[in-house]
Amino acid sequence: MLIVFLLILLLPKAFESCSCMEFKKEKDGYCATAWISKVKVVSKETDGLGLMMSYRLEHLDVIKAPENVTLPEIMNTATQESACGQTGFKVGKEYIFGGSGANNDSLLITFCDWRVPRKYIDDSKLELKPTWQKFVDSVGKCPPPLTP
Repeated sequence: MLIVFLLILLLPKAFESCSCMEFKKEKDGYCATAWISKVKVVSKETDGLGLMMSYRLEHLDVIKAPENVTLPEIMNTATQESACGQTGFKVGKEYIFGGSGANNDSLLITFCDWRVPRKYIDDSKLELKPTWQKFVDSVGKCPPPLTP
């Protein structure tokens, strides 16, 4: 009886949670990421409904971006972790972000976006190690994204 009760309590959470596709290889994750940039968070605010959070960024070093797109200063994410939102970034701090969507208006970031693996980041300087460029060179040209 206790197990049934616990399942009833925990089952709705399983349906609400963010689930992401796993990348088997770093190359696949890198190719699926539209943009990567070292940034400083300048400000953050939520929309009037409390559904989306917007971060204003200063791009310190654009590492990867779509062709003919200048990465905008605004990055959006859902305010809820269950909707894959990322809201724990601090104003004034620097990060290396990567995201799935980029256009000339705003960036998008979720829990599901591939991250630069920690082994490629010098944490003390928040810079990419020389092994990062070797990795990127080994990836070569990424295949075009699949279209439905």
